[in-house]
Amino acid sequence: MPRRARIAGGAAIAAATTVVVLFAGVLTDGPSAPGPAEGGTAHGLVAGTRASTVGTEGAVTRLEKQVASHPQDADALAELGLSYEQRARETADPSFYGRAEAALRRAQQLEPRSYEAATGLASLAASRHRFRTAAALARRARGFAPSRAAAYGILGDALVELGRYRAGFATFDRMAALEPNLAAYTRISYARELLGRPRAAASAMRVAVQAGSASPENVGWTLVQLGNLFFDTGRPAKAEAAYRTALAADPGYAHAQAGLARVLAARGRFDAAVHLLRRAVTAVPLPQYAIALGDTLRAARRPAAASRADGLVDVLERLFAANGARTELETALFDLDHRRNVRDALRRAQVAYRAAPSIQAEDVLAWALYRNGRCDEALEHSKRALRLGTLDALKIFHRAAIERCLGDDTGAKRLFRRALAVNPSFSLRWAPVARRAIR
Repeated sequence: MPRRARIAGGAAIAAATTVVVLFAGVLTDGPSAPGPAEGGTAHGLVAGTRASTVGTEGAVTRLEKQVASHPQDADALAELGLSYEQRARETADPSFYGRAEAALRRAQQLEPRSYEAATGLASLAASRHRFRTAAALARRARGFAPSRAAAYGILGDALVELGRYRAGFATFDRMAALEPNLAAYTRISYARELLGRPRAAASAMRVAVQAGSASPENVGWTLVQLGNLFFDTGRPAKAEAAYRTALAADPGYAHAQAGLARVLAARGRFDAAVHLLRRAVTAVPLPQYAIALGDTLRAARRPAAASRADGLVDVLERLFAANGARTELETALFDLDHRRNVRDALRRAQVAYRAAPSIQAEDVLAWALYRNGRCDEALEHSKRALRLGTLDALKIFHRAAIERCLGDDTGAKRLFRRALAVNPSFSLRWAPVARRAIR
């Protein structure tokens, strides 16, 4: 989830100030722990259901039997759809997306004003990176039950991905006021992170962990996000502690294994990192973990194995696309980093930016323009990628490379140093480049 750097320009400063005022009360540092929480939506937390108390896999089996016996049971269909979404998250098997959609649409046909079906479809659209659709569906769900919080979370997620930060943060604020639970506090944390407040973000994420969830996996996921926040802001020891806490509760938890692998790789313990990443990719075959595996193998001077991992990335991204997920941004960044298909990567980055103009899309588009030799255009998008003040070492590194392309060596070195100050281990691929650039 992490992104970072400096606010560029007076208008951006004014906008960021407005957002901070908007959060007064809900996003204050060190909030007290709320009561028991349900799960969340998008950005990793799927709407909580009763199924989570008995284990999602078993719940799916039970609900499938119930729906087979009572095909007109709209509540069971909606719960089944939500459970399929949770299984998609737990297994990284995108085929669950189609099953979730079918169950939720059947529930909606039987009960057109079903809040659970509407929020489930909104969450599914967000999981597939179809954020305009997610926002529209979340607004519809909100209309069915304005005092319930889940739809606000999905709407806020979608607005943030669409680059509408002020509106997205205000929506998170409303969600937290309605239900200050794990799902709300993870979003508060993310908002603070985007605004360049990592310590305040960590405070909110700790409260999310303390809040708990009916699903132990959601708590484990939250611990991993806390670890990621620490790692991405140059605090590897704290990151390791968070990952190990998650692994103590679930020794096979793939997301925590992948997080711990980042720490080990940053310390030069490549064999141990590769071992953990192989286990993570086997359990939860996500493209980002295959990318990390390839980068770690390359750092360990194992190019043949790294190439095989890169091939797996292509397979996984095609699989997600085949199941309705938009992957233009991820595939573009991967190709740009590997200096392949750079013209088509620029096209995909432009498509992704038009669909969802977030700061992440701005950054990838800037990098694509840079890789295609269009550094003047790249600079404007890179500035916008940093406009919230987010402390993201990779975005700062991209800006530094663009400044160097434009002939500003002094400014570029300052930015390379800034990236390394945020996180000396921000990338196995690019941190060494930044260190060489400032010698």
